[in-house]
Amino acid sequence: MLAINEPIGRFVALANIDKNIVTQKSIAQDVANLVDLITIRSKDRSIEQIADGLLENIFDLRFVLLEWLADNNKDVKFYLKNINKHISVNLQLAPFSDLAETISNVLINYEKIVSPIFEALPNSFKNIVEDVQKNKPIYDTFKMLSLHPSPQIRLLKDWIDSSLKLELGLILSDLILTNQIEFSNNRIKFELIDFLNNTVIKFGAFSIVTGFWVPDSDNISSSTNDMKILAATIELDNKVFYKTSKEGLFNLVNN
Repeated sequence: MLAINEPIGRFVALANIDKNIVTQKSIAQDVANLVDLITIRSKDRSIEQIADGLLENIFDLRFVLLEWLADNNKDVKFYLKNINKHISVNLQLAPFSDLAETISNVLINYEKIVSPIFEALPNSFKNIVEDVQKNKPIYDTFKMLSLHPSPQIRLLKDWIDSSLKLELGLILSDLILTNQIEFSNNRIKFELIDFLNNTVIKFGAFSIVTGFWVPDSDNISSSTNDMKILAATIELDNKVFYKTSKEGLFNLVNN
């Protein structure tokens, strides 16, 4: 299993709290800028609005962080253990405990969705980065695909956006759990937790519609069932009568 089967964005909160983590100043500044934007906008905007306004920022930062980790032979799992150490001190505090449980469930769902994608990728960061650098996608590519006549291809942008929104939700959660940003108990309980749960369902549903993920037949969890129901609704609304292969979608984006 590849070390990136968890969202790269979880690295952001740690890099922001420990300024010695990222040695490249430009990337450290990108991380700080994103955290500042999230902090400022969270004062008068909903999480959905914050996410909508930062999709391209998060998309670009994903690749920057991936390249830096590969170039410096860094293991994401090592950093995730470190961020969890910072978080663990708050886990017994309500509603932090509820948020932590939600994050855990979201990450379990995230892994089961993305694992089939990562299984087909090279088994090292360096190989992945080399492939990405050869055909590096840009966010504008997915904006253009949203105009494609094929509904499944149009929905690629929704798939990407749902993954980016999930990334934003996890970044915000980690910032809260490490005391880097203040969020009221009510916002955590009634807004952030709902946002995380709803967004991972959408990510799963769009993963099914685009063909990137086919749930195991024996997976009868309530979350997977919710994803299947939403996927069926999306397909019906968008008149998806056949599906392009996962390989075909990758080739389309990268050419």
